Amino acid sequence: RAQWSGIDPSPAASRPARSVLSAALIASAAFIIVSVDAFRREGGELTADPKSGTGGYVLFAESELPLLHNPNDPSGREALMMQAPELAQVRYTRFRVRPGEDASCLNLYRPTNPTIIAPEAGFIESNRFTFASSMAESDAERANPWLLLRREFDDGAVPVVADATSMQYVLHVGVGDTFSIDTGGERPLVLRFVGALRDSVLQGELIMSEDAFVRRFPQQQGYRLILADAPSVRSLDDARTLAGLVERELQPLGVDATVTSERLAAFHQVENTYLSTFQALGGLGLLLGTVGLATVMFRNVLERRRELGLLRAVGYDTRRMTLMIV
Repeated sequence: RAQWSGIDPSPAASRPARSVLSAALIASAAFIIVSVDAFRREGGELTADPKSGTGGYVLFAESELPLLHNPNDPSGREALMMQAPELAQVRYTRFRVRPGEDASCLNLYRPTNPTIIAPEAGFIESNRFTFASSMAESDAERANPWLLLRREFDDGAVPVVADATSMQYVLHVGVGDTFSIDTGGERPLVLRFVGALRDSVLQGELIMSEDAFVRRFPQQQGYRLILADAPSVRSLDDARTLAGLVERELQPLGVDATVTSERLAAFHQVENTYLSTFQALGGLGLLLGTVGLATVMFRNVLERRRELGLLRAVGYDTRRMTLMIV
């Protein structure tokens, strides 16, 4: 009977522009909520994978005083008075440090003088961590982008590597861009970003080769950052115990040790907070779209009271009318 009378009982088809606008707002808000959640990062799990965000390391340790002896050698551990037998199987990778500003997502401001670190010999060949992008040209550089730190540029720029998140959101630079810092000399030091690490525990620092570091910062003696690799550590509790042991054994140097997975999770927590904010805005859009669609439907019903009255007159009962409107 509705077809015979030429009446479309669907209120949504009465004003399609209104309905499409409200439905599009709901769909867009739902898409934002779902898609933003796909970028959420987890953390807090230990892994021995050298290509992971932790590089396969267990501990990230910083010292107030420089470390002048090699803890990987028995003579070095003896000089450092590291007497705990559990530390004999731990392998350490030391970094020279030029103190500066934090370049991670924990810093709300763009650093003008970021912290620079330089790994000891052997780190480049170990080829740890994963690169998001780089200036690699040869097959060797593509296989191990850390070799780019040994490049020499005609303009005198020093090659450095940084975390991709720090480069994009904190330093606002890309691979191939330059960054100048004041080192107290006649001219500023020009750095060129030759590679970007993907989601690494080294998010707060710029990484330079040791040879270039010693030439530019000869006053920085010894090593003040350590990444520790402990194959015997299998759980997070074991890693925390090892961190406390390292702090106790190296207490004269003022060492502060952190589990790498927890440090990486702290970076992820900041990013996830931003994602939660965007999801809250998407939820607000979804709420407004739902209310708007209900308002449009109610207005369409009011505008079509005569048509609905005709349907009632030809025999449609209230239950069926309500079902059509819903």
